[in-house]
Amino acid sequence: MDISSALTTNASTSTSTGQSSSSGLPSASSLQNEFLQLLTAQLQYQDPLQPIDNTQFAAQLAQFSQLDQLSSLNSEVAGLSNNMASSLIGKYVGTAASNGLTEVTGVSLANGQTSLLLADNTSVNMSDVTEITNSK
Repeated sequence: MDISSALTTNASTSTSTGQSSSSGLPSASSLQNEFLQLLTAQLQYQDPLQPIDNTQFAAQLAQFSQLDQLSSLNSEVAGLSNNMASSLIGKYVGTAASNGLTEVTGVSLANGQTSLLLADNTSVNMSDVTEITNSK
């Protein structure tokens, strides 16, 4: 078995078992697992007389490191969004679709989306908020 067919076989196997996030895209951890499986297969099936180029190997490891750092940054940004949303409890928010300001009574996190729960028993995504005030 040559390396290209081994990588293709490994990629199709790992893609079919990869988990998806709520947005339909593969999760960062499944992408990391797929990358490691591909790298392992590449090392396993390489020609011993013509091993992988050092610069190519270093570039692949750098890409893996970048993926890991981006995943970590994404988690931190999501945490900041949740902290910001919780700081809005008791404040009044307005959206383009609403006719006025409504008090924020709670925060909801579902499917990776932060929503504000309002006093009129509705909810609004953080991205839809156009105005924030301390009083009505």
